[in-house]
Amino acid sequence: MSLIRYCLLAASIFYIVLFMVQGTLVESILFTAAIGVVILIGVGSTLFISDELHLKKTEMILIWCCVLAFAGYGLFRGGMIV
Repeated sequence: MSLIRYCLLAASIFYIVLFMVQGTLVESILFTAAIGVVILIGVGSTLFISDELHLKKTEMILIWCCVLAFAGYGLFRGGMIV
């Protein structure tokens, strides 16, 4: 594994631990922290994909999930979705 992958793995683990600690200390963000942990585990799991075609498909799925989540957030904050 390259140095970049090690750094990304270390950062993912750090933020997973941070989400878990914050979720246990502040109960109002427990659900949000759990969602953050699941997202980081999903993104962090892409570090271990060695097949280039499978990696490309996974990255495209994650990119589209981010785009759709951002669009949904924009619609929600804009008042179009109640």
